[in-house]
Amino acid sequence: MIEIEGLDRPGLLSEVTGALSDLSLDIASAHITTFGEKVIDTFYVTDLTGQKIDSPTRTATIHKRLIDTLEGNAPERNGKAKAAAAE
Repeated sequence: MIEIEGLDRPGLLSEVTGALSDLSLDIASAHITTFGEKVIDTFYVTDLTGQKIDSPTRTATIHKRLIDTLEGNAPERNGKAKAAAAE
């Protein structure tokens, strides 16, 4: 389970789900909640074979990538600029 809390911005959900996809995670279920400017999004993920993520190294990589995404520092995907940078 991955829970993300932070301030909402245009394109945030797309950036987060893109990061999860880039990390080869499968979203089994997602609960997206917005309270004004705040979001609390919960994703239930597995690896692409349907297995739980147990590796501490893999978990750390996922955590770092999602923090970078929330801070607006995620790398570009497929040569496309981030939504926040396009404005």
